[in-house]
Amino acid sequence: MAPSWKKLFLLSVLGVALNTVAQVSMRPEVAKHLQAAQVAIQSNQPEVAIQKIQEARFTPQLTEEEMMVLERLSVVAAMNAQKFDLAARSLDYLLQSQKLTAADRLSLTETMVGLSQRNKDHAKVVQWARRYAQEGGKNQSIRIMKLQALVLQGLHKEVLQDMFEVRSSVGYLAQEAELRIYAFSQKQLKDDAGYLTTLTQLVTRFPSKDYWSDLLNIMGRAPGINARMQLDLSRLMEASDTMQEGEDYLDTAQFAIKSGLPHEALRVLNQGQASGLVKDALAANASKLKQQAQQRAAEDDKALHLLNVASDNGPMLAQLGDVLLSMGQWHEAAEVYQKALSKGGLKREGEARLHCGIALIKLKQTEAAKSMLQSVTGDAFYEQMATLWISLAK
Repeated sequence: MAPSWKKLFLLSVLGVALNTVAQVSMRPEVAKHLQAAQVAIQSNQPEVAIQKIQEARFTPQLTEEEMMVLERLSVVAAMNAQKFDLAARSLDYLLQSQKLTAADRLSLTETMVGLSQRNKDHAKVVQWARRYAQEGGKNQSIRIMKLQALVLQGLHKEVLQDMFEVRSSVGYLAQEAELRIYAFSQKQLKDDAGYLTTLTQLVTRFPSKDYWSDLLNIMGRAPGINARMQLDLSRLMEASDTMQEGEDYLDTAQFAIKSGLPHEALRVLNQGQASGLVKDALAANASKLKQQAQQRAAEDDKALHLLNVASDNGPMLAQLGDVLLSMGQWHEAAEVYQKALSKGGLKREGEARLHCGIALIKLKQTEAAKSMLQSVTGDAFYEQMATLWISLAK
């Protein structure tokens, strides 16, 4: 979250202003008013300070040095009095000076950005934030203020242009607030691919149930997603603790049955019933699904001996690995997948590597799991799934 305008103000103006009156050579008739203003500020009497500063303004032929001190104190007093227009005018004067040091100019510009945000002057927030960046400012909070101001003006294309420019910077790592703004603008512009990429970054770097739910829901609606892929998405829902509706359990069971994995359907249905979420009308549907899964599981148990672990057939071994994974036999599944991969000839090698990685995660063999998941290539869906599982591997 970006710091408040008050924090920016205190950091960049207050200390400088209150130490300047005694340090700058000025005429006594000016100094007496500004010293009185300084005392009033320190006594939390901003209105008195503003009056004293105004009296100083009436002094004929103020020098630039006197004006700089006067306007600094004016910023402090005006902001304490919440007279933000006056503060902005004083800041604008200060920022036009050619005598500011680079560091002082940056800190004052930060204050101007925060003040513009406080005044809800979104165009000025963008203007001053861009100037801040041009002068070498690195505070990411200022960038976030700029992005927020662009969004509030509906300038989503400019947000994404900013995103592309920043991502090309070596070593730059966006904060969570930035990624949230990027995702919002991508969604407004119907940039589905970009939105998915940004959500993936949010999930992997700043995991939360909301991010996981949004990401997996979007992936589940993508064109070409079949039951096997939906089942893998449901496994991620379970691993990320985002199965929060009774329908989630029933849907997962249906995907498992369609994928020829009734044992997994039974396990998920039992979990759903134990959670208390599968109730009322869902309970009747769950009972029907359970009967169907039990019947198919019995049939599978009879045919399981046909899938021989000693086989030299890679695809058959991968199929056996899927069955063992669905039954929660992680160690056996990992061994069979690894053998299947060594034999080769797999039509869905990326899927097999993903599933082997999942089995290794379940076995808490983290490094081996990451290595296997990092080897998933050639299929965008399974590559993304592997990335997400890596983020869960601990």
